[in-house]
Parts: sequence; structure tokens; C-alpha cells
Amino acid sequence: MTNAFDQALQKATGGYPVDTLIVTKNEDGEPEVSMFVLDADNQLLHVSYDPEGGIIFKTAQQDELLFSRQLLETIAKMQVSADRRWKKLQRHWVDDKATWEGFEHLLDTPNIQ
Repeated sequence: MTNAFDQALQKATGGYPVDTLIVTKNEDGEPEVSMFVLDADNQLLHVSYDPEGGIIFKTAQQDELLFSRQLLETIAKMQVSADRRWKKLQRHWVDDKATWEGFEHLLDTPNIQ
């Protein structure tokens, strides 16, 4: 990858690494377990793992996505790590308030330069 491409990629991910599972807050301020990946055409995807084992693909582009077998296997294998992260996060769900509390120490920090 070129330096310009790396810089654009870092900006597009908000400073988070590609191909690495992260815990962040979603738009509603709730925890999200996800990772950024590049498809075979170098289109950036945001792959989100839900607490029930679902995998959600988010993309800003409306182009067709091209998945290699290796990428799909990587995404599927990350489900095990995502499940572990969700187990840690679930300890911070407050049933009687129906909200998340005190999970911020589990969030990953972006590398912004």
C-alpha cells in the first residue's frame, strides 16, 4: 500500500486498524464489536458482529463487493473473538435500566496522526 493510500484508509476508518477486531460506540452510544476490512477491489467495509452471532456488512459505496474466500474465512473466524468481546460487554448491561453502563474501559482507541 502506498503512503497516500494508508493515510486515506486511516482517515476513512477514523484511525482504527484494518483487519483487527475493535470495540467502539455506535451512533446511539452503545457498544459495537466490529472491524474494518478491504474487499478484493480495495473497497472499505465495516463488518459488525451483533451479540446474537449475526454479521452485518456496512459500506458507504453502492458498488458490488468482491469477497475472496480468504476474506470470508477471516470474517467468519473473527466471530469467535467477537463473541468473547460481547461476553465481557454484557457484564455492563443493566437490565432494570435497559442501558449500558461502565463499559467505556473496554473501548479501543483510534490511532489518529
